Amino acid sequence: MECFLLTISLLAALLLIGVYCHQIETNYNVPVPYSARILSVPVIDSLDFLEGKKQLTAQTNPGVYFGGALLPYTLDGTLYLSQDYSVSQWEGELTSGSKDMFLCTLPDDAWNDKAGSIRNNHRFPLWLVGEDCYYELSLAISGMPVMSLSTERAEEQDNGDYETDPDRYYYDPSIIYYGKIQVFNPGMNVSRYEILESGVRYYLRGTSSAVYEKKGYSIGLLDADGKNLNQSLLGMRSDNHWKLKAMVADTERILEKTACDLWEHFADSNDEVNEAGPRMEYLELIIDNEYKGLYGLIEPVDAKKLELDKNDILYKFTDWTAPEDEDIQYAIDRGWRIMSFQRIRYPDVITDYEKAWYPARDYLNTFYHNRDTTGSAEDKIYLSNAIDMLLFTMTVSGSDNFFKNMYFAADVSENGSYTMRQIPWDLDLTFGRIYGDKEYEEDETMVYEEAAIPFIRDRKPDLIRPYLQERWAQCRNTFLDTEYILNLLRENQNYLIDSGAVERENARWLNYQMSVDISRIETYQKRRMAWLDSYFAEY
Repeated sequence: MECFLLTISLLAALLLIGVYCHQIETNYNVPVPYSARILSVPVIDSLDFLEGKKQLTAQTNPGVYFGGALLPYTLDGTLYLSQDYSVSQWEGELTSGSKDMFLCTLPDDAWNDKAGSIRNNHRFPLWLVGEDCYYELSLAISGMPVMSLSTERAEEQDNGDYETDPDRYYYDPSIIYYGKIQVFNPGMNVSRYEILESGVRYYLRGTSSAVYEKKGYSIGLLDADGKNLNQSLLGMRSDNHWKLKAMVADTERILEKTACDLWEHFADSNDEVNEAGPRMEYLELIIDNEYKGLYGLIEPVDAKKLELDKNDILYKFTDWTAPEDEDIQYAIDRGWRIMSFQRIRYPDVITDYEKAWYPARDYLNTFYHNRDTTGSAEDKIYLSNAIDMLLFTMTVSGSDNFFKNMYFAADVSENGSYTMRQIPWDLDLTFGRIYGDKEYEEDETMVYEEAAIPFIRDRKPDLIRPYLQERWAQCRNTFLDTEYILNLLRENQNYLIDSGAVERENARWLNYQMSVDISRIETYQKRRMAWLDSYFAEY
């Protein structure tokens, strides 16, 4: 009995010591009364204790961490925290980087409505307090992933001259930036909250960057030694190279994402050929403590994605002009990877330019210049892929995607013969949106088709028509159902609204306002799909 009582006494003493030590630690970190904690931040009732302390400002995050990483920060004192708005409880902990400073906030009913506060872009005040100073901060909650780039140095590049290497002259960046990257993903396509921190190199991408104030970027992940680092981002493939689309031409910011989603359905349902194309996920971007807005993170289309081998060639067509045979010969004679904006993107090192240019040269001569070439036209393409590309381009009204903004991958055999695949790219001018004086095409009967299938259809209609009509019916009864397409558009728009990104994007880019009215797109797409049924029935 005495042993039992002694044991109980010791346990009670240890419990009291634990409580006392915890109280000391709590009081040490938060030396003011508080009523609750949100994200582990004490909620206090009064700021009277700040009297006599000096208020400071900071050019960088003064020491507010989430999951062990400094939160992204902008010069106006705003911290950006990524949270999943579909989960009712706040996730994770905000902490100070020093035991000599503590965080606190004030009571706010918005803390009790996570989804509403995120959707309405509600800002929560936050104080980082030391013994004799404090920082007054604002906490913005994004319902989507947040990426932050911080630049440490910039290196200018010598791009040479046009005659020596026009591909490098036109497309290589003039400046490459090196620094650090953070990606906060609250659960996009993954099972738990993910935080990535690594080195990075990045540069301006695309000819549009020279035109628009809101720029696009290419980024490459680097390890501690400055070497390429392969990591999965936002549930997409593990890689070191990514594109950030500014989506300036896409007023609704949902057209390219929806088109990418639809092409992924085509690829997933084609068992005959690898049609892997661009995947895209949304994020908000901060560079050097400046909020840059809403972006689309895109997996590039490359040899890895398309599983190309040493004999294969990957071309990117970025202009409407199909070079003549003598133009390509001109490029061959000079050892150029580019002619009239048709570019060889793979392999990286070319030892035989005649061989590297042959598939594109023969393809253009066959389908665009109507010249006599060896072999049958239908053997030069994957028929199922070319039909998928036609159905896709017509469905999304890809006004900029039926020769231009396409990848052509030539699978080359040992004897030099090839079979060509087509993959779409740069899908912002879709669902009726076009270049020109008017923003939208209202005529739902416009035809957008690459030359291969019409060429073969006119010569061998019995080969093309049954195959195409069967594939159209198959897709139409599944992912090309009109309501399914409309729901994809609505889901992407609702995500942008519910994440709170719309207000932040429009506040940042007054000249590129995002529209949340998609009624025109819905009406157009309904008419378009009805017309396509009749068009393909007579194809």
